[in-house]
Amino acid sequence: MLQSGQHPAADTEKATVVYQLASNGNHTNGDIGKVRSPSTGAGGVAAAPRRSKMLVKEFCNRRCILTSSGLLLVASGTFFILFFPIIFQDILHEELKLRPGSRSYDSWVSPPFPLAMDVYFFNWTNPEDITNHSTKPILEELGPYRFIEHPTKVDIEWHDANATVSYRKKSLYYFDEEGSNGSLDDVISSINIVAVSAAKRSKYWGYLKQKGVSLGLNVYEQKINVVKTAGELLFDGYEDNMVLMGKHMFDADEVPFDRVGWFYTRNNSADLIGHYNVHTGVEDIGMLGKMGEWNYKPRTDFFEGTCGMLNGSAGEFYPPGLSKERPIELFTPDMCRSLPLDFEEEVTIHGLKAYKYSGDRRAIDNGTLYPETACFSAGEIVPSGVLNISSCRFGTPVFVSFPHYYGADPFYLDQVEGLSPSKDKHQFYMSMEPTTSVPLDVAARLQLNIMIEPYENINLFSDVKRVFLPVLWFEQHVLMPSELAGEIGQALTIPSIVRLCGIAMVVFGALMLLWIPLERTFFRRRRVAGTIGTKDPAALNGVRSFALSNEKPLLGAGDKQKNGKATTATAIVLVDKLLEKPEKQPLPDRPQSPQSAEPESAPLIEGRNVTIVKA
Repeated sequence: MLQSGQHPAADTEKATVVYQLASNGNHTNGDIGKVRSPSTGAGGVAAAPRRSKMLVKEFCNRRCILTSSGLLLVASGTFFILFFPIIFQDILHEELKLRPGSRSYDSWVSPPFPLAMDVYFFNWTNPEDITNHSTKPILEELGPYRFIEHPTKVDIEWHDANATVSYRKKSLYYFDEEGSNGSLDDVISSINIVAVSAAKRSKYWGYLKQKGVSLGLNVYEQKINVVKTAGELLFDGYEDNMVLMGKHMFDADEVPFDRVGWFYTRNNSADLIGHYNVHTGVEDIGMLGKMGEWNYKPRTDFFEGTCGMLNGSAGEFYPPGLSKERPIELFTPDMCRSLPLDFEEEVTIHGLKAYKYSGDRRAIDNGTLYPETACFSAGEIVPSGVLNISSCRFGTPVFVSFPHYYGADPFYLDQVEGLSPSKDKHQFYMSMEPTTSVPLDVAARLQLNIMIEPYENINLFSDVKRVFLPVLWFEQHVLMPSELAGEIGQALTIPSIVRLCGIAMVVFGALMLLWIPLERTFFRRRRVAGTIGTKDPAALNGVRSFALSNEKPLLGAGDKQKNGKATTATAIVLVDKLLEKPEKQPLPDRPQSPQSAEPESAPLIEGRNVTIVKA
């Protein structure tokens, strides 16, 4: 019987017994009693160091792979999170720059979709009461008369020295009968713009010249109003004998047209709205779309001081990165000036967030409310709400406002009947995507008004009262198609997608770096928990650790028994029995026999002979 404390090398004997039981599992019962030398074969104890080296090598390879992969993921993810927004911004700016062959070039030369322009006329129903100061002009709105515009850029010249491009704009207009509420043959009563212009031109002349003008108006049977068709008042124009006389009496610059019409010579003409020079943004993206020159001059001659500056954009490009605190400005050649638009609210268009900029009282002020706009008055001190552009319209007393005097002083609404301003129908606004500054929804709405005032020496106007008479208003409402807006939205989601991917890469990389420490901690706890309650914890822990670490290389058959082969589980059970400590009993008095070098034979353990070799 084997008892603890018999030999100093008891621990080594236990280890040897377990190893022999585990390694002999592939032998028959008769082979169990055979003793293997510690130096024998691949199945002996000498093979354990080699297997340990293989396990250590495998562990190191796995740790190196996980560590290197984790570091790579963390570094890549951090790079994408921190630096990709800057890279994306640079790419976006390169795409927005205007130059031949760029993504925006073709759509700039000719928009990919047609534009619609709606014109509304005010039919003046009581022109005979103009001298009756107790009666207001009564107006009847007609329309819309819709025209489809196909604009294109011509005479394009690139200037690399200052990163600008020069061009002219030519448009073809087609009447859209289906989209219109009326015909171009509709008869409309409107102000006689020829008579008003002649009287206004002679306002500061001498008495004799004024009487000459008055006589000419009587000779040519001019009235306070004219009755013409919608087509004549717009693009076709109509002949007037007084205009033909004026072309012979005055210079061509003073009377440039042979017919009268609000949009006469505009159709298929590249000269009416002038010569543009704008910045392309190639050298400075902050200058993209800004006006450089108009009609070969860096400012206009129609307004003094800062009012004559070419501020803002031509309406097609704006520098990327909009701000709610900074207004945008739109240069309009029909007004010969820039129109400021202030931020109003955030809106959603086709799923895209947009900043809505609208024209408020500051945009149409003439110095009444904002002193800095006083230079737009052009000598006419009137309440806020109309802009004097007579110097831009060959001296004709034309004043521009928003339709139905929206946002203007109530003074103008009280002068006439038939107007009803509405924000939804008459507001001037531009909704733009804030990152790219691409216009998504634009509604350009302006109204033309004629100032009628008395002239003492002009018989036709001697008894009239001063009134601002609305003539027509037009609207160009352009909504970007959902397909193009979807492309912009997809491009703008790229930074968010890359950022999420970067975060995922950092998380997975950190898990890979922490996997080995977590795995070692987890399995160490399992091994410690398995040894609780053993008879000899120190020895059993070492034995079981050895058996578990060598289980897979030594036994290919798992825990199953086949043809009488013992498994590792059986070996551990035998070890538990061998390591049981019997209760201490007094030893009998007998002479101690000298120690023999021969191996001692142990009793049968579960029917097997075990040979114990002492160290």
